[in-house]
Amino acid sequence: MRFIPTTTAKVESLKKQAKRLQRNGSGKHADLLNRVARTAGYEHWHHVTLCFRETEGVTAHRSLMGTLEKIVQSELAGHALIVGTGTETSTSQPFILFASGIGDAWLLDPIGQRAVCLVWRSERQSPIMRETPDRLEIHWEGSYELQGEFFSVDLDHPLIGRRAIGGYPVEQLRKQLHSVQPAEQTIDQVIDQSDAVELSPEIVAQLTRTGWSAEQLTTAARQGARYSPSRDSVLFPAMVAPE
Repeated sequence: MRFIPTTTAKVESLKKQAKRLQRNGSGKHADLLNRVARTAGYEHWHHVTLCFRETEGVTAHRSLMGTLEKIVQSELAGHALIVGTGTETSTSQPFILFASGIGDAWLLDPIGQRAVCLVWRSERQSPIMRETPDRLEIHWEGSYELQGEFFSVDLDHPLIGRRAIGGYPVEQLRKQLHSVQPAEQTIDQVIDQSDAVELSPEIVAQLTRTGWSAEQLTTAARQGARYSPSRDSVLFPAMVAPE
């Protein structure tokens, strides 16, 4: 079946034609839908619905690419920005894109919790994406998680790898993600949430800037302690006491 660009207005127009014919006693509604579809150049009504879904997908993917470039340019200019896309239609996959304003920008899959880095340390990255006429294929680099005040990632990216990153607009991100995540997924995160993060050099440096002792944090890190943003405290493993 050939692809015919099909908008919402076109579908509604064809439905109205079928209803007018039905009011005139011209036959069953399903048969009339097929008839008006063939008159408009389609093979049958199912062909109309397939073309409509494909048209929605093409529009959404083009919108995503435009938004992606907007996010990258915002980050390169040093401006923070968070955008949700893909929720305009029932057939579109939701995405979250954000510029942190401190040198990094990301594309997120809020359902699968996957991530792609768009800008890292003010350098534009080259994520693998392939656009076809009817879809956008994204090579996700790994997973992400919001842990307290930190954006934690585990990526197959030579410059990033596995780390917890501070300084991002995490609370705004969390609100945006909750608006598109399935309810059951959000509930599971609340029930099972453990926001403690590793005391990496980056986390130690950030905590030191807020008044923590760098020496004490480094010692705690050697003992396997983790930092809990919600408690604003360092948690030590069982049977291990701080020096």
